[in-house]
Amino acid sequence: MNGKQLRYITAIAETGSIRGGAELLGKDASTMARTLKKMEQDFNVRLFRRTPEGLRTTPEGEAVLGIMKEIVRSCGVLSGGEALPGNEVLSGGEALSGNEVLPSGEALPGNVILPCGEALPGSEVLPGSEALPGSEALPGNEALPGSEVLPGNEALPGTKALPACPAGSNLTEQEIRYLLTIRDCGSISRAASELYIAQPSLSQVLRQVEAEFGLTIFKRTSRGVEATAEGQALLDRLYAIRGLYRCLELTVEEFQDMKRGTITFGVPQNLGAYLLPMVLPAFSAQYPGIRVRFRENNSTELDRLLLADKTDFSIMHFQEENVALAYEAFFDDPFYLVIPGGMTGRFGFPEGRKLLAEDLQPLRNAPFIMVARGQKLRQVADQILETCGIAPDIRFETKSMETAKRLAAVGLGVTFLPGSYLTLYSGMEGLACFQLDENLGASWQLVAAYPKKGGLSRSAREFLRILGDCLADHSA
Repeated sequence: MNGKQLRYITAIAETGSIRGGAELLGKDASTMARTLKKMEQDFNVRLFRRTPEGLRTTPEGEAVLGIMKEIVRSCGVLSGGEALPGNEVLSGGEALSGNEVLPSGEALPGNVILPCGEALPGSEVLPGSEALPGSEALPGNEALPGSEVLPGNEALPGTKALPACPAGSNLTEQEIRYLLTIRDCGSISRAASELYIAQPSLSQVLRQVEAEFGLTIFKRTSRGVEATAEGQALLDRLYAIRGLYRCLELTVEEFQDMKRGTITFGVPQNLGAYLLPMVLPAFSAQYPGIRVRFRENNSTELDRLLLADKTDFSIMHFQEENVALAYEAFFDDPFYLVIPGGMTGRFGFPEGRKLLAEDLQPLRNAPFIMVARGQKLRQVADQILETCGIAPDIRFETKSMETAKRLAAVGLGVTFLPGSYLTLYSGMEGLACFQLDENLGASWQLVAAYPKKGGLSRSAREFLRILGDCLADHSA
């Protein structure tokens, strides 16, 4: 999807016909028709209906056209942020020479704005492409006798051609995403890796966009690239346009009856191993046309991706609130003290109840195996020990919960694990586990997090509903 396609659709809506839109933009009517057909197929939504007076927008079309027009307007003024001097900005992104900028829909001096399809005084509105009396309707772009069809925007004899589209008018949503990812990563190579495309291809896109705008968007540094002053201003505008594209996608999805679409979410790797085999088969069976993509990373990075609009939501364990995010809770996951089976007699933990702070005092001299700092599991473990007043003797640190568990199984120390992970990759052979009391801060909530400002799409909400059902069935 790009600005050119959206200009075609908004011009059709403005004039009430494909041919009228083509004349407004100086384009070929067949090209306009193909663009409309493809967009309706891609959206799986009908934008216009045919009437004797011409094309009229459907309710679905009305819902998306306002967003389309705003994208067209925003793309049309990317270069400077204001209308071109001495020109009238049209909703199609083109300016008529010699006219002033007027509010949308206001008539030019001496002209009257008529509803789409209404006849001018003394003339007659003819349905569709019917010829005026005494003349003959011509298909497509066939020339009138004695005249010649001119390609592109070339002017007819004695007339002036429409001006070229402003820089950025034809930028695609994908190109905008590419540029913003380069800014976020601070490196073309890292951005290419995150986008799963070849670095030369990404560099070529950047060169093409810079050539179109006639400015340098990024300058090279010893650490990668950073935006120039002009580039930063442009990228800020592109970020706003990308938000409009996202709004357009979500609006279209509401009319698709969940037949098409894409959801992208983040999840920590271990949690994904636990949840995804549970929820993906159920969701894909019910909504096979919706593509599901997920990004695996730690919770801090998942928050960054979420706030950068690179994911729709994250599934994670809640630890510390981010004021920019909304949270929906699924269940509390209790924590367990996991120790080598041979140490049970050494500590004398009580059976049949959750361990309290006084029960854990014998751990003061025990060797600990902890996950690395920065992980939420480590934050919970540190909170438990702080509540108990224990300064742990940490013998080993690892990034993997499973590694910590297996080191405990061979007798190298004790560790903490959430209940959902106790048997995630392997069994409990050689281990003993004891549930901890919640007053020790020994639990965490499984939540879905998403930006407060944007909310969730219908497909995202349906995914989370199915996830909740799967979790309820699993715990039953």
